[in-house]
Amino acid sequence: METLSIFCITWNVQTGWPEQGLHSLLGIPNDPVIKRTTDDLLPDIYIIGLQEVKSQPQNVVMDTLFEEPWTSALRETIGPHDYVRIVGERLQGIVTNVFIKRQHLHHVRDIHTTVTRTGFGGLWGNKGAASVRFSIYGCSVCVVNCHLAAHDSGYKERIENFNTIIDYTRFPIPETSNILFHDYVFWVGDLNFRLDNTLTSEIISKRVTDGDLEKLYEMDELHKAQKNGEAFSMLKEGAITFPPTYKYQEGCSTYDLSRRPAWTDRILYQVHVDAYENVKLGVKQASYSSVDTYTQSDHKPVFSNYFIKVFANHEDRCVRFQPIGTWYIGEGGNVKFTLDSDVVASPWDYIALYKSDFTSMHQYTTYMYIPQSGTTSQRNIQLVFNDELLQQPGMYRLAYYSGKYSSYLGLSDPFPVMVRPE
Repeated sequence: METLSIFCITWNVQTGWPEQGLHSLLGIPNDPVIKRTTDDLLPDIYIIGLQEVKSQPQNVVMDTLFEEPWTSALRETIGPHDYVRIVGERLQGIVTNVFIKRQHLHHVRDIHTTVTRTGFGGLWGNKGAASVRFSIYGCSVCVVNCHLAAHDSGYKERIENFNTIIDYTRFPIPETSNILFHDYVFWVGDLNFRLDNTLTSEIISKRVTDGDLEKLYEMDELHKAQKNGEAFSMLKEGAITFPPTYKYQEGCSTYDLSRRPAWTDRILYQVHVDAYENVKLGVKQASYSSVDTYTQSDHKPVFSNYFIKVFANHEDRCVRFQPIGTWYIGEGGNVKFTLDSDVVASPWDYIALYKSDFTSMHQYTTYMYIPQSGTTSQRNIQLVFNDELLQQPGMYRLAYYSGKYSSYLGLSDPFPVMVRPE
């Protein structure tokens, strides 16, 4: 087995824009000298769930035309460290993003997203979940980012929200159609669970000051729901050693005692240890904490770092590009690639052209569907890629997207695009 590291984040950003730098949140050095020596220590995968992202109609319309500001800020922070955003999903103010190191890109398969609404009886997306699933090195991973019902009186509704998400979230992969069928599940979000209503704001604040978190946790509603089997009982959570993450006065780290402080922001996980014969999967949680320095929201962000087991010798179906020579503006160039023997081509397969330093799979310059005449049985394919949208010189890459496998099966080495000399 091989080990991959996964860094999970959840943060209710309270409709604000990304005002503070995100390096500290992501555990990334903000010093280019340090960067060169620490990139190998960064996680293989980032899972980032945000809630209460600004979602007024004009913001949603703008986000269909331009990248959502939080996603853009995250990508600009993570991208230079050789990460690629492989997928994202949004349900109104709930935004989920997954970034992976570029070296793992062609080992990711079956990328799918879905949303589940729980607001107003399932008719509205102010509450619910934006979920993602994918497989990597032969193991399936499901990510659920949710925002459950609020307020001290909302315990039963939160339980109902959870069960609605479990019952109605579906993916188009028969073996892992349900969230809990996946090898690994990472569940993040503003779950909105509170502390026992016998505790006043002042009592909670004093216990936090006194460092009495262990006894305070015994009064936590989510802990109660797990013990009673009402919700989240199949998921595990690491020990909570950080103060309640809600509700803070904006601009500082002092509680706003008009609301009772609570651990509303949580990260949980599940692993099917014995999903395969003769091997055991596993999760090791290396950290679970909040970041006190972020003050632009009344919530503190929460993060957790995990190490998961995947198949070290798993061989994925791949597309292998031959070295690509120089292309010229307005002319494009030749492309040669080989399909592994078990790759099945489909009419929805295409090759996309990217700048060599791209940081999102949505950043392609242009793309070209693979001609179907005679290609489905051929292993070695040659074609001419020509598109008038290619107007800027620089270094580029090609990526092969498979519609059948919902994934990127191959990535070329960088190659130059130049202006042809007169």
